[in-house]
Amino acid sequence: MKLVNYIFFILISVIVSSAYAQTKNGAKANNWIKVSEDETVTISYDSNIVTSKNGNHFVWVKAVYHSPEWQNYFTDMIGSRTMVVSTRTKAEYDEICSAVRVRRVICYSKAGKILYDSGDDTSASWGYVNASDPVGIV
Repeated sequence: MKLVNYIFFILISVIVSSAYAQTKNGAKANNWIKVSEDETVTISYDSNIVTSKNGNHFVWVKAVYHSPEWQNYFTDMIGSRTMVVSTRTKAEYDEICSAVRVRRVICYSKAGKILYDSGDDTSASWGYVNASDPVGIV
């Protein structure tokens, strides 16, 4: 288990360092980098990562759901009549990427229409990175 955590830490460090260098060199547009894809979901992150003065990293995570079960889950969760096909989540990671908090969630229809926007929640609570959800996979 310690080896898995170590490998995960190294992977996140490389991603954050690479994205920081790209941002520092002027990359402004969304540049989605795919990190996982299967029959249920495709997960990507925006390489335009912002690092705060206290060392926290702000990363946008995009999940496109391919299975009706996951689409229905999110649709029911927000109480929409239109099917949720994708989400974008603003995640804040601590400086060593061991803790994360979800700051904002936006749900989209197949046509790209915003169905739900939680707004930026600066009071969201911190939790350990969970490698079984999109925010943790990134």
